[in-house]
Amino acid sequence: MEPTHPPVVEHVQRIMLDELGTHLMGILWTGSRAYGDPWPNSDWDFFVIHDQLWRQRRLFRVGHDEIELFLNPVDQIRRELHDQEAATVGMFARGKVVFDRMGTLAGLVRDADAMWRGPRRPWSAAERDQWRYETLDLMKDIEDLLSEDPDAASYLMGLLMQRLLEGWYKAHRYWEPKAKYLLSDLARLSPQLAFQCRGVISHHLPVTRRFEALRALVELVYKPYGGPLETWQTEREPVASFGADDITSPS
Repeated sequence: MEPTHPPVVEHVQRIMLDELGTHLMGILWTGSRAYGDPWPNSDWDFFVIHDQLWRQRRLFRVGHDEIELFLNPVDQIRRELHDQEAATVGMFARGKVVFDRMGTLAGLVRDADAMWRGPRRPWSAAERDQWRYETLDLMKDIEDLLSEDPDAASYLMGLLMQRLLEGWYKAHRYWEPKAKYLLSDLARLSPQLAFQCRGVISHHLPVTRRFEALRALVELVYKPYGGPLETWQTEREPVASFGADDITSPS
């Protein structure tokens, strides 16, 4: 193999060829090191595509380098792209092909890149309303805890922020970045929303002030949908029977 990649990349290709042989379909180098903007603690990320029916995730070290492998059959990646899993779509769209036995990996990369350049699939009314219900329920829990247990309220604020922004990205059909980059990405997409978020998470403010900022943030995010959800119900779902004989006792 020509030395066109860093030694770590060559090492991964070598050990995967040794282990998988002709079952190895492709290796994609991805993550911040592949993109050219690594952080001090960034690891080396690789998708390893094979033609067998199993998946596995591995983390190991080679010298001072931390390496993470995502081993998947081709159909699993196709499924994740079909489901528009943001992390997978982003890593395939921006990754670098290291090895591609039959052009299969190149096809997956093209599909991911086409998705990444366009808007996400619209979410359904049912998904949107469940998100509104869950976030509003968390908001009420936080309000209950403000005076009784401010630390617990602060913890729930973080959970609510995560769910709120997940929904905001889906509602606007944006691809959600890794959590590390979310606030900077949000500042690009909606400076007002990013400003409100920083007011909620600021450790310089008392929890009551942060809750006020959170309430304003929730109102801002909910505004396109007519405010808080007053009523909500899911569709009926069929369930399989499950009798007492199906319950296994702990060993």
